[in-house]
Amino acid sequence: MRIQGTLYEITNVTSFGQHYVTSRSQPRADSISPVPNSRIILHRWDQAHSPSLAQSNTDDTGKFELDVSISSDASVFLSASSHDDVSELRDERDQHLGCWYRSSPFVPAAVDGGWRDIYIARVAIPGEDGFSQAQLGTALDESKKEVADLEWIKGRINPDGITLSCGGKGAKASARLVLKPDRSGNLSKTLYHSVEDFHLELPGPSWLVGLLVSQDKIETSIRAGLADLSDEISRRLCLSAISRFSDQLQLSDPAAVDKIVSETTLSFSRLQYETTPANGPSKALFTIISEACFGFPRTLEAANPQP
Repeated sequence: MRIQGTLYEITNVTSFGQHYVTSRSQPRADSISPVPNSRIILHRWDQAHSPSLAQSNTDDTGKFELDVSISSDASVFLSASSHDDVSELRDERDQHLGCWYRSSPFVPAAVDGGWRDIYIARVAIPGEDGFSQAQLGTALDESKKEVADLEWIKGRINPDGITLSCGGKGAKASARLVLKPDRSGNLSKTLYHSVEDFHLELPGPSWLVGLLVSQDKIETSIRAGLADLSDEISRRLCLSAISRFSDQLQLSDPAAVDKIVSETTLSFSRLQYETTPANGPSKALFTIISEACFGFPRTLEAANPQP
């Protein structure tokens, strides 16, 4: 069983939205462009970071072909990315690369092996719409209000992660929140986060502290707060991406825009850190920016007419 198709980049969002999504017709040739030398990968849905089940490179016309018989009864998803994005990560800068497209999960046995075209629209999120140091400060202030024993909290955006520290009742904690584009099949997640360099310092002799408070419970609470911060950053970047994509559609009916957005998948192809000059002797500040990719179709279960 094989899946064949063509990977296209949407070059005219307005025209594409009118023909492909609204009128359910083939997009105009002048609104799309084939994407050569790209990687199409089949993953197990519940094991996205394990070795891929099948891979294919697009040819000069953007066409690809995948053998999906290897996993006929397993839930899988398809991703598309730059050929270089899925190579061995060579340095810290490569850690911020993600996918152009992630499909919703499907079972290959239920797919008829027909032709499936994939369309991606790239939307840049510039500094003014990114997640800034000021927004980080506001988010941390809100977190402080929600935790009774938290006396202070501070953080700083850096290219290698967001460094955070907090304290209260004589205790101190610090950590680094590292963000990457999410490559999994969970389409509700656009950012993957990890907590690095975690350190917790409690007051008093360790045996006395153990009687009064659980160190594991404090660490769990802090890690949960960092996960919430990651979700908030993701939410704001997604809203910025959807707003800019909606502007490109040039539709006056908000309901029509919402319908089109609901039929896409949203992935971040990269995260970047834009420098913002600081006043005085302070170090330069950073804003998290991104390139978002809207992918059509959301599901690959229905085949396109073969060209």
